[in-house]
Amino acid sequence: MRKAVTIPIFGQWKNGDCGMIVRLAELPVAENWNRCISSAVSAVTLSPLPDIVVLPELFSIGYVLDRISDAAISIEDLKNSPLAQAASETGVSVVGGTFPVRTDRGTVNMLPVWDGAGNLIHTTQKVHLFKNMGEDTVFTAGVPSGTFKINGITAGASVCYDLRFPELFRLHALGGARIVFLPAQWPQPRLELFRSFIRARAGEAQIFFVGCNIGGDHLGVRFRGGGGIASPAGKMLEWIDVDEYVRDFDVQMDEVDRVRSRISCLDDRRPEVYGAEL
Repeated sequence: MRKAVTIPIFGQWKNGDCGMIVRLAELPVAENWNRCISSAVSAVTLSPLPDIVVLPELFSIGYVLDRISDAAISIEDLKNSPLAQAASETGVSVVGGTFPVRTDRGTVNMLPVWDGAGNLIHTTQKVHLFKNMGEDTVFTAGVPSGTFKINGITAGASVCYDLRFPELFRLHALGGARIVFLPAQWPQPRLELFRSFIRARAGEAQIFFVGCNIGGDHLGVRFRGGGGIASPAGKMLEWIDVDEYVRDFDVQMDEVDRVRSRISCLDDRRPEVYGAEL
């Protein structure tokens, strides 16, 4: 049984100059799109306010495959999302899980990021589709978008099944990412593997890795959250419980430099023997 550690000072974490509070809102899929969005907005605006909120994959609809195409939204819809407004009103940056989004290439599973002013500053698409559940029948395989800046930190983001493909995260690391966000829907029977991958991706690149899993049950499958944040040393961080499904983590970004000062894995790479540029 994992244990939450509560060390708030006047309702907030006591963190250093390089620290930020990252909130995981591992929300279940509710009965309709609007209620799901409302729950997400509540998680963003819940006090004490964090620096960044991360939401799960397809939290607004889940994998109801026969509804995905009709429910798909546009980039303009993302720009005007209630989550953009919540970010603007609170100053909290939002890694907005994923949504089905219409593009010229078809419907993609898209991850949006809004800054604390409510601007859509980054999107990326799920690269690897999980064919075992028919995801490839409703989505078009996506294209990664590289790194971006969030709260002044270089970051990367990918989606769910992408976690099994370390090449993608090597690209994030080589692009300068110091933290990577991954919204997901990993069922509880594979939760141990999910968390093992989170730790591995963090440790091999010496970065923080954030995995936000869907909560509750969906389509007869048990999920129940259980994601977390791994440190550059590959250790899972402790947290405080803020509300049901909502947990805050104290992320000390200077740990990236501390860990790399002892063992510099990226500097010791030998790409000439790998047969690739990674």
